[in-house]
Amino acid sequence: MLTIYSDDHHLHHGAAELIDGTFKPCFEMPSRADMVLARARAVGLGDVISPVDFGLAPIRRVHSAGFVNFLQNAWSDWQALGRSHDMLPMTWPIRRLRDIEPGDIDGKLGFYSFDAGAPITAGTWQAITSSANVALTGQAELAKGARGVFSLCRPPGHHAAADYMGGYCYLNNAAIAAQAMLDLGAKRVAILDVDYHHGNGTQDIFYDRADVLFTSIHGHPSVEYPYF
Repeated sequence: MLTIYSDDHHLHHGAAELIDGTFKPCFEMPSRADMVLARARAVGLGDVISPVDFGLAPIRRVHSAGFVNFLQNAWSDWQALGRSHDMLPMTWPIRRLRDIEPGDIDGKLGFYSFDAGAPITAGTWQAITSSANVALTGQAELAKGARGVFSLCRPPGHHAAADYMGGYCYLNNAAIAAQAMLDLGAKRVAILDVDYHHGNGTQDIFYDRADVLFTSIHGHPSVEYPYF
């Protein structure tokens, strides 16, 4: 089986996330993808190739223009305030607050996120677009006739919706690949999410659509992340 992989994922390495009421080192780190790649090579899964750059058009087919623009410019907006540490939100637009994008970067951070578990770093934008290209390259190989492809995406994506990030996820790689398959003429696409946590972002993107079947095996949200 062909594996698609990019070293660009190393560019995203958050220092800390807010979990259990304290700041802790990010659980989602580069070594996770490195370990998976090493195992794929150890068992002789197949060739490993780099992704093709598909540009932003397939990403914009899934994610809102405002959200993509925020992600693309977040780090430079952060640096413009003299900040060089990781970006994390400190406030969110909870119920009864206006649903309007703020002009300030701190406001944007809260507007486009749902937790403090997705820090943005200097290399996050390149890492997440490369991850989306890994998924899209796998989709392209399937469209050319491959029976199966392993797209080794990092950062992951299933908690990211059309217009918000969270849970280590920024761009929804599976949703982007599914939409690309539909745009090539597929009638329906099925996504099976086997992560322990509910793929809320993928569900949010396709909930009102009949051309994508989303199924998720997960811990019950009444007692497990993402709770809502």
